Amino acid sequence: MGSFKDLSSDFIGSRYEGGVKVILESEEDVRIFCEHWFAHYQDRLRFESAEEGGKGGGGCSAVLRKVEEARNQHLSVFGIVDRDILLSDEKPEIFWETDDEKFHEAKPYGDLICVLRRWELENYLLKPEALSSELARRVTRSPAPSVNSETLLNLEDDLVDVTALTTFMVDNQLKSPNPGFGQDHSGQELRDDIERHMNKALPGKGYNHLSENICRIKAFAENVHDPDRRWDRLTRALDGKKVLNRVCGYLRASHKIESLRYWEEMRGCLADRIASLKLIDEELVEVVKHFASTI
Repeated sequence: MGSFKDLSSDFIGSRYEGGVKVILESEEDVRIFCEHWFAHYQDRLRFESAEEGGKGGGGCSAVLRKVEEARNQHLSVFGIVDRDILLSDEKPEIFWETDDEKFHEAKPYGDLICVLRRWELENYLLKPEALSSELARRVTRSPAPSVNSETLLNLEDDLVDVTALTTFMVDNQLKSPNPGFGQDHSGQELRDDIERHMNKALPGKGYNHLSENICRIKAFAENVHDPDRRWDRLTRALDGKKVLNRVCGYLRASHKIESLRYWEEMRGCLADRIASLKLIDEELVEVVKHFASTI
């Protein structure tokens, strides 16, 4: 008969609680899955963060490691990682795959790891209806400001530019600028910011060196003209944190809503709106349903 001594202390609870362990990248991801979207699965699924308590860490690599450790302890476990791991893990051919079916068939980390089809969890919060509902909650004047896909697509060129900068920096093993990079600038002024940032990091490299990645990002929505479908397609390959930050800044300035100053606070709010409007992305619904079905 086995004993507690045979198990890593991290997994003792999981062994004796039963159910399926699902490892997510961060505590914030766990909060969204547990408290906002999939609380009704908590009798079968145990969502856990790859972060080490309050010590930070986490991320895609930690998810892969913790899934392997748990599997070695003969636990039922799955992991969910963001699409952007494929860039840092030098799997660009999968990252840039525009066909969802081919993307999911690739399974670069095996059957136990779900690689999300969008850049990161923030991308699943970028629902125009949820943004519009949240603005209506924050504004007392009538009519309340509204947001639709066309509103967000007005920012497309800037969003593609800052994302292309991220992909370029990752390709060159360099740190990407923070989500607030170039926040106060748009168009040519933003491109000038990008030019200066790139040239400082890699002398001789400038905005024109982003052209290939810009084309790759736009390929996700190639020949898609319907605004809703175009926005949905683009958000597969846009840097989620930079996009959410920039969208909040745009809406704050356009509608003079000072409470939109901190994009991080919007994550839980948007997750709530998405749940109440029954807009949880079907991809996530199917993934969680599949995990629960393995019990």
